[in-house]
Amino acid sequence: MKTAFICFFPVFPTNMGSAEVIRSLFICWPNEKKIFQISHVNKKKYKNTETLFINKEKPLSKIFMIPLLILKVLKFLKNSKEKLVIIEGPSWVGYSFLSLILIKIFSPSTKVLYHSHSIEYEVRKMTSNKIIIFVTRILEYFVFKYSDLATSVSNIERQKIKKLYNVKCIRLNNGISKKVIKFDKKKIFKFNYIIYCGSYKYLPNKLAIDFIIDKLMPKVLRVYPSLKLILTGGGFKKKKKFLYNLNIVRKDKLFNLMYNSKMMIVPIDKGTGTRIKIIEALILGVNVLTTKKGIEGLKFKRGKNKFPIVAKKELFFEKIIENYKSNNQRGVSDKLYKPYIMENIVNKFLKEHYVKNIFKNN
Repeated sequence: MKTAFICFFPVFPTNMGSAEVIRSLFICWPNEKKIFQISHVNKKKYKNTETLFINKEKPLSKIFMIPLLILKVLKFLKNSKEKLVIIEGPSWVGYSFLSLILIKIFSPSTKVLYHSHSIEYEVRKMTSNKIIIFVTRILEYFVFKYSDLATSVSNIERQKIKKLYNVKCIRLNNGISKKVIKFDKKKIFKFNYIIYCGSYKYLPNKLAIDFIIDKLMPKVLRVYPSLKLILTGGGFKKKKKFLYNLNIVRKDKLFNLMYNSKMMIVPIDKGTGTRIKIIEALILGVNVLTTKKGIEGLKFKRGKNKFPIVAKKELFFEKIIENYKSNNQRGVSDKLYKPYIMENIVNKFLKEHYVKNIFKNN
């Protein structure tokens, strides 16, 4: 079997949670495979990856590039008896719709798996106008309905998709491969800090960061005046004495920053899907304080560890003070968080009866 992964944003270089999920899935996926990505970042070549470059990340630029992308995908799959395309979902669903249509027209025997990372319709309700929201719902219904197989990241998402589109999805957890959990544990900064990871350009992150900067940190600094806040993910422009804004950082540095933090805090009220940064942090043994929305769709066996702490964001100050000096057991724990190690996820997914059946008549 040959598998082509279609991505409408750069997976390589990996600089956000969705890209990390795709990278880990790609690493663990069996047999011959290749990523086809549209990127505006740089022209560096990556192994088993074909990149179509655009000057700026604009919708029209991506739409015009998709026919060429599909042409290259079908050329790669041409001589294989079993052909699979995995369309990666964390972009506007219109790109996925156009790709699905072209594949079905020019290569009807190719199976298509739609790997949804969230429900795009719910994302657009937070960020777009009524016309885009309406169109997104129609296109997303089509993609879920007419893909040979569609996935969801949690049981909660699966139930929402069933209710919205009357489509049954197979669960495919977000996760991280053991092969990418490599980083130097030596502290980069000597001072104590708490950390938040996420782009300020995404509304749920913006609301969370504004809450941390404007309401939470002034209270915490009265108790711990030397404590710093580290932000990663980019987009935030304001300067504060207590703030170290590192923008987008490479993955090994991010793991180091998370690992050596006093705590990762995730005070989010909105969002869809599951948060890969929380999965990564807990696997690394990081102390995590999150809202119920932040942990939505995730299940962890805490064992002797009391983290993650789940609380309303109005109680974050109290919880930070209570647990500031806590020392969680540091170190990668693939036993405690087994459901979110990608090797386990892929192995379980490929054994699903319904997944096997999509190739039965191929």
